[in-house]
Amino acid sequence: MIRLFIFSLLAIVLALWVALFVGFPSDSGYLLVSFGNYTFETSLLALIVATGVLYLIYRLLALFVQWINPYRLVRFGRVKNANRKASLRSNTIEGLLYFTRGNWQSSYKLLTKSVGDKDASVVNYLAAAYAAYHMKDKNSWQHCLDKAEQEYPAARSTINSLRAQLLFKSGQLEQCVAVLEQLKKSALNDASLLQLLKEAYVQLEDWDRLKDLLPALEKNGIIDEEELARVNMRIFMEELYSSFGKLKRDSGKQEVLADLTKLWKKAPAKYKENEKVVKHYADLLIQLEEKAAAAKAIEVAISRNFSDALVLRYGEQDFGTSPQQLLVAENWLRERPANANLLLSLGRICMRNQLWGKAREYFGTSIKIAPSAEAYGELSRLLKHLGEAEASEIYLKNYGDLIGAELPELPMPSH
Repeated sequence: MIRLFIFSLLAIVLALWVALFVGFPSDSGYLLVSFGNYTFETSLLALIVATGVLYLIYRLLALFVQWINPYRLVRFGRVKNANRKASLRSNTIEGLLYFTRGNWQSSYKLLTKSVGDKDASVVNYLAAAYAAYHMKDKNSWQHCLDKAEQEYPAARSTINSLRAQLLFKSGQLEQCVAVLEQLKKSALNDASLLQLLKEAYVQLEDWDRLKDLLPALEKNGIIDEEELARVNMRIFMEELYSSFGKLKRDSGKQEVLADLTKLWKKAPAKYKENEKVVKHYADLLIQLEEKAAAAKAIEVAISRNFSDALVLRYGEQDFGTSPQQLLVAENWLRERPANANLLLSLGRICMRNQLWGKAREYFGTSIKIAPSAEAYGELSRLLKHLGEAEASEIYLKNYGDLIGAELPELPMPSH
């Protein structure tokens, strides 16, 4: 079929050539082409001229296109675009390398420069934000995170997780908690989120919300038994203080005392023998002028779990029950005759009972067993008031050598 077409075309060309050779230019010739309802007629000369012009235009266009070489322009554009991408990608990689080396300024500059690359990811913004934080540029790291959240909404939880960490590190605890509380709605069991939220509550001393968070912390294994016990104890102490704080909010003394007593009765037995908790509770009772109740709480705690700190507190504070205190403390002494702190406290209790000789004996025995600045100081001022100035000076010197301690106010004998 193709061969037939080629032969027909050659025949037509040959016929035209013969016609032209025989009759042209005396006869310009006539050409009629009919196709369906359409006809085209012209002289043969006009057709030849038109064909020559068209061929000339075609050749000129071909030469122009060959000179311009569009493929070369396209290839140049592709190469330039590829080089640009490679440069941006190189900025990202180099920025991350600076990031790992802690060169925050260079890292931030390169990572923010490469965010225009379509191959860039949310990592560019996150790393740039962290670098800006280390540069102490709050506005920049917040801007990076805002842009990241705007351009990568699917990564919002990760972005806000980093936002909360940077807020926490910056000391903006309230804003940190607000972000974490929002995140917690969609990530109830995110261990890192819960850990950070716990730390924020502790630093804010928001014990009520920390108490509500404890079940989730336990469920996800974020808090061990030792820390849980410590946190629960602190929460209980804060509850005691919160009840006491009602006194400043126009609540009556008896109402506050009733709340404190109620809380104390419900407290676990281990709290009632813990020196920190008992001392805290006793101090609150003393401020409410319930000294006898405070002394009783300390006595119960020491009887269950002997504590040197509570024994010293028992001797330092005037509970207004000195005769009773002397009997109780001497009973403890039978079980611990060589406890220097107990002997020191007994000496102070004897001072409040105006038993000067007995106090002197207890102070002296305490010094023999374990010399302390407090025992030297107490014995020195007792001897001074008994008129034994020389002996007082000797003990005073030892008191100074051990670096003086603050001594409680005690009744003294007169000359």
